[in-house]
Amino acid sequence: MRRIALIVDLETRATTAIPVRSNFLDPVLEAPCRPFGITWSETEVYIANNLQLLVYDKQWRYLRTMETPLQVNTHQLAFHASNVWAVSPRTNSLIGVPTISNLEAFEFDLCGHKLVTRSLHRASEAGDRHHFNSLLWTDDALFVAAHNFGQPSFINRYHASTLRLEHVYQNAGSSIHGLALHGEELFWISTRTDEIRSSLGYILPLSRRGYARGFAMTESYFIVAISDFLRRDERRGGNSWIQILDRRDGLVVDEFHLCDTGSINDLRLLDAYDYGHRVEPLLGAGCACHHR
Repeated sequence: MRRIALIVDLETRATTAIPVRSNFLDPVLEAPCRPFGITWSETEVYIANNLQLLVYDKQWRYLRTMETPLQVNTHQLAFHASNVWAVSPRTNSLIGVPTISNLEAFEFDLCGHKLVTRSLHRASEAGDRHHFNSLLWTDDALFVAAHNFGQPSFINRYHASTLRLEHVYQNAGSSIHGLALHGEELFWISTRTDEIRSSLGYILPLSRRGYARGFAMTESYFIVAISDFLRRDERRGGNSWIQILDRRDGLVVDEFHLCDTGSINDLRLLDAYDYGHRVEPLLGAGCACHHR
């Protein structure tokens, strides 16, 4: 494992690797280094790596690891209301980590739909009930997607202030990942069926077969990360692709091939407003970012 992240310029095809440091490795875990979610505030970038919440400055210089531990196999991150929110599939929860000092981390139970006492034990895969993996904050709502293993996927919508469960989008596809909201329409990837879907019945088949995980959306484009379909223990190798699709006609405008870089876990746009992230862009021009 050499990279914690990869910055990709989709115009010039240039790539910049953010390297793994020795203190990112935990030899006790099945996957000693597993970078996944990425988000940022006005001043810092955050990357999830199992129990670690890694902190970088906006020039991608490593600053520190947050003292608050996350969980094994942490998935997507989002920044909202001065907190980094992490999806924890094995505890069926969101872990909230305040970026303001002297405040305690907290946990939101996605099955009981309530705040609970923060659990610090290392959770096992056996506790993963629905495999919640993706989240999206808006001014009014919090959306959380459940892969749900072999059962139909679903998406929970909570009130942004009270965290009261407001709606469940049932039969959302199979093994879904990623969420984006434009207007009143919610979009996501149905990974097992190789489709982009929406809450209003939109379905766009993806032209490349594989494991689609990593989703962004601008005013004009869908940006989708697709990796070779591999067993978990093989995902450090294999190929991945980033596709840009025109939202008007669903056609592939461009495709970027990442040869033998391993599977993509998450993808964020750095230089354009992303309806799948809904924070201000990190950079000025020309990049997208993915994780292995």
